[in-house]
Amino acid sequence: MNKTKEIKTMTLNNDLFVKHLQGMVQFPTVSSVDPDKINKQAFLDFHKYLEETYPLVHKTFEKTIVGRVGLLYHWKGTGKSKSLPLLLTAHQDVVPEGDHSMWKYPPYVGTLDEDGILWGRGVTDSKCNIQAYMDALELLIADGFVPDYDLYLAFGYNEEIMGGPEAAAGLIVEELKRRNVDLGLVIDECGGISEKNGKLVAEIFPCEKGYGDFEFTMEDKGGHAASPGHHSSLGIIGKTACILEENLFPQTLTAPVIQQFKALAPFTEGPLGEMYADPEKHWDMLKLICAENRQLNALTRTTTAVTMAKGSDQANILPEKASLIINTRLLPGETLDNMMKYFESIVPEGVKVRLVKGHNPPAISSTESEGYLTIKKVIEEKYPGITFIPAMLTGGTDSRFYCDVCSTKSVYRFTGMRHSGKTGGAHQVNEHIDTSIISDNVDFYIKLIMAYGK
Repeated sequence: MNKTKEIKTMTLNNDLFVKHLQGMVQFPTVSSVDPDKINKQAFLDFHKYLEETYPLVHKTFEKTIVGRVGLLYHWKGTGKSKSLPLLLTAHQDVVPEGDHSMWKYPPYVGTLDEDGILWGRGVTDSKCNIQAYMDALELLIADGFVPDYDLYLAFGYNEEIMGGPEAAAGLIVEELKRRNVDLGLVIDECGGISEKNGKLVAEIFPCEKGYGDFEFTMEDKGGHAASPGHHSSLGIIGKTACILEENLFPQTLTAPVIQQFKALAPFTEGPLGEMYADPEKHWDMLKLICAENRQLNALTRTTTAVTMAKGSDQANILPEKASLIINTRLLPGETLDNMMKYFESIVPEGVKVRLVKGHNPPAISSTESEGYLTIKKVIEEKYPGITFIPAMLTGGTDSRFYCDVCSTKSVYRFTGMRHSGKTGGAHQVNEHIDTSIISDNVDFYIKLIMAYGK
């Protein structure tokens, strides 16, 4: 059967894809730090919507509920390919919508305006990925395609809170381990196609930073604010905040960022472009530039950000206990244990340090693997002459969990859409997406699924 010829004749109905994404947005699948407080019914209703919208997928795949509302789908292939299974992952949950009065359109209606912009919580992060996977597979199944390898879909329900006390992606990984599944390629959200200096580039993330929330507390006898001592517990905590901000982790050039800078060099004018071309040679000057730019600083340093503080509940009460929390993002090679030891060595006497939650940086995936080269091939065929930029993600995704069940080191964060200036607002009010780019995403996954395992 000539699969290439079949794909060229397959109809990509963008209006239908938009309708499907509109429907997904209407379910308020908000995650919560407290797993007992999630609106479980919203997730179950979302599951029912998927079943009704994608009947062929649900007839073909074996579906398993993992944890409270996690979804794991499995399509058993013919076994003709020697390639390990492909897993496509995304998250069902969205961040809270905030003040409804600040939204141009209601966040859970899925309003399509006259300019072709779809508004709603989750349209970009990341229900557009679920929609693209499902529509791609529905079309492939209808066309008679059967993979020669096993294919999995995994949709967690608490990615937006970094998994919390009940990480859905972690539970899915435990289920995969129970089944002795070793993955050959994992695709998650982020990345995509964009334009730099009039040329197309594909940004793929082979790695991401680690994460840590650390709490610093100071206890004191407290008392009346009319009779204070030299320092209150909150005063010492304030001093701690200053110490943390004044004692940053050193800047470091990691292998992924060296690769990223070199790929960016042709698109960067002037002296900075020259430095990017050979970042190690120009590191002394480059690190000074990076230190003054938030995005570049995050690429070259384990960051610490003071984000929360608490003292007493009233102005005239000396706090018996004061605390602050910092959010850290760890470069590859750094560990939470090392950070804990460092913090304990610099804080004032009496201040206690506690790791609230976090994880070390996941493994760095290869840019020479079968999976990565397959992604490149599919993109190059769609966009001839495109430039690839492997990059380090400074945020975090569920993909980090799947590194434990992917022996090929092929875990990538990439979405097949071409970025549009009419898309934005993830994690903000007025999240929206340019619907003209939605079919590109479906097309990418159709071609990837067909190309993988060859």
